[in-house]
Amino acid sequence: MPIAKRNSGQAFRSEKRVRKMFFWSWAALWAAASSGCAVTHSGGPENIQPLSPAKAFDVQKNIIYTPKDWAVAQQADVYTPRGAGPFPAVLVVHGGGWARGSRYEMEHICKRLAEQGFVAVNIDYRLAPAHIFPAQLQDVQQAMLWMHAQAKNQKIDTQRLAVWGYSAGAQLAALLGALSPGDPNFVEGTRVQAVVAGGTPVDLRKGADSKLIRQYIGKPIAELPEPYRKASPIAFVSADDPPTFLYHGSIDWIVAEINATRMRDELERVGVPVELYIVHGVGHIGAYFNRGATDAGVDFLIRRLR
Repeated sequence: MPIAKRNSGQAFRSEKRVRKMFFWSWAALWAAASSGCAVTHSGGPENIQPLSPAKAFDVQKNIIYTPKDWAVAQQADVYTPRGAGPFPAVLVVHGGGWARGSRYEMEHICKRLAEQGFVAVNIDYRLAPAHIFPAQLQDVQQAMLWMHAQAKNQKIDTQRLAVWGYSAGAQLAALLGALSPGDPNFVEGTRVQAVVAGGTPVDLRKGADSKLIRQYIGKPIAELPEPYRKASPIAFVSADDPPTFLYHGSIDWIVAEINATRMRDELERVGVPVELYIVHGVGHIGAYFNRGATDAGVDFLIRRLR
């Protein structure tokens, strides 16, 4: 995940002090995630309504969503509400700096989605440095194609599809949402009707000195600048992008808050409906676990896809 430079106005920080930041983030995690944090919510309703009572759902584990000839087989867990369907569906993409992490880290979000009547497809994808961009994006796109192909079996309404990611997963989710026909790496049949992205690195060119970004792209920006642009969601914002919900911690020193405000401003500039939910007093990990932010994202999808 890209690293923020504190008080610099820049998007990212170098890797120094990251371990210390993680220590203090985890130390404050449970208090921040479970207590009532002050929030600023722009572009959405003044008051978010409480979610409906939780519905029952089932989980299918370890489904291979990639074709037999795929470079590395990838798996997904599918959370399906009980009932006849079809249901709106959300592709869920984990974070981890493109180099670590797994789908299990997004289980709390998938359960919340399924409880509210969404199919949640929770995926793993290829990781750097063994696999460089666009391999991760290609896995995400293949998962969306799988959702279309398996729509009947999985009770998915293909007219109501969204993607939800956090951190590195949010970069992939936002990029999937931003790509249009004619853009580099666009794949037909992978467009969505809504995006939810938290702690999102939106411009990898601003973090080119980050080791995580360099190993994700494969080369320093001086040697290979174009892939940095191709991996930056903000570079592909256009008027046909789907409605987007961004959430972020106000003291995120890993992916600076300016990423969220820049993306919000760019989407607003071209007329795309966008909401920005800032959780005050928490950082990258705190926003990830914040129940209010998760519920606000689910509420956004209910309003957009129901």
